[in-house]
Amino acid sequence: MNTLTKAKPLSLERDLELLKDAESYTYRTVDDAQLAAHCFFPEGHQTSDARPAVIFFHGGLWDVSMTTQFAPHAMHFASRGMVAVIVDYRVSSTAPVTPENAIEDAQEAMLWLKNNHTELGLDPNRITAVGAASGAHMALSLAMMPAAETAEGYSPRPLSVIALSAIVDTTKKGIGMERFADPKNAIQLSPSKLVKKGLCPMLLVHGKADTIVAHQNIAKFAKAMSRKKNKCELIEYEGMNHSFFNFNVSAKHFELTLNAMDAFLVNLDCIEPVSYL
Repeated sequence: MNTLTKAKPLSLERDLELLKDAESYTYRTVDDAQLAAHCFFPEGHQTSDARPAVIFFHGGLWDVSMTTQFAPHAMHFASRGMVAVIVDYRVSSTAPVTPENAIEDAQEAMLWLKNNHTELGLDPNRITAVGAASGAHMALSLAMMPAAETAEGYSPRPLSVIALSAIVDTTKKGIGMERFADPKNAIQLSPSKLVKKGLCPMLLVHGKADTIVAHQNIAKFAKAMSRKKNKCELIEYEGMNHSFFNFNVSAKHFELTLNAMDAFLVNLDCIEPVSYL
């Protein structure tokens, strides 16, 4: 008689493979959940290097865990000399949490990076926050929400933000208000309501045919940022929908958007220009 052996879910196998080169640490324990930061280090990295870093927050509308969404991006930027960090955060499909809790996790992840910068070999003043959709909302919250400094002298503010298919409006005119614990929080935490002078440089990447996050919302946000004299670049892709930049959706647009992200970080002196000589 044959014995049937259950295989591991393909998603688990894929995640393990994509994270096999990362060093994983617990950055926060909350409600019995251990939240991990998966760190990709450049080859030959030393803790004395003080390299620029990039921290990634996946999408999923604060509901679905998509930890490895940015694994290809993290590998790329590690190869370019940065410390690249992918973080897990609490999502509503596995715990009774809301976007407010996810924002707390994002803040804690950034502060964990800064507080442990010596052990991780990164520069706490040169950390770029990257996110997709709801993860982009989290990255933007780090840059735009009022934040006090910790006893160590750090705040969760990033050097810059890269936001792909970003949720920038959580008011009634936008998306996601019903997911917040309190509608008032959805309004107060909406990036569209937090635009002011003196914000960090931002790169916005969006498909003009996005059926989840309306392109008009991101265009309006970019104009508001520019009116306040902030450095905010919007790159639009004709005919592209919400997930067009992901490696498993379109290799072509993954490469195009990755090159745009790379150029943005070159302009911030986080990485060197690519030499083809």
